[in-house]
Amino acid sequence: MVSRSTGTTTTRVIGIAAIAVLAWVVVSAFFITPADFQQGESVRIMYAHVPAAWIAYLAFITTGITSGISLARRHRTLGFDRVAGASAEVGVLFMGLALITGSLWGRLTWGTFWQWDPRLTTTLFLFVTYVGY
Repeated sequence: MVSRSTGTTTTRVIGIAAIAVLAWVVVSAFFITPADFQQGESVRIMYAHVPAAWIAYLAFITTGITSGISLARRHRTLGFDRVAGASAEVGVLFMGLALITGSLWGRLTWGTFWQWDPRLTTTLFLFVTYVGY
């Protein structure tokens, strides 16, 4: 019988190390680092906003590349389509988080939740497009 489990000792050690690093980052971000002299405590939102945006863009790039590979292959299989779909879902999740945290930061910094800046509008358009994907 072939075991299909990914629960090897190595993956468990990596998982425990990742949880420990994440815990340290959260504790240091919210309790150890000082507040910004201009933005005050609202700068702490950036500790969630920026990584969420980067992960979302990376997931959308992965979606584009794997979709292109799937279309270019002569013998089509569902492997690349599945990766594209899964990475699009991850991208939508993290882009939603980036839009929410960015709006909260914008309210504290600019006094409004949303400004129709081209960068913000393009990000919202990208989010809506991938929700439809």
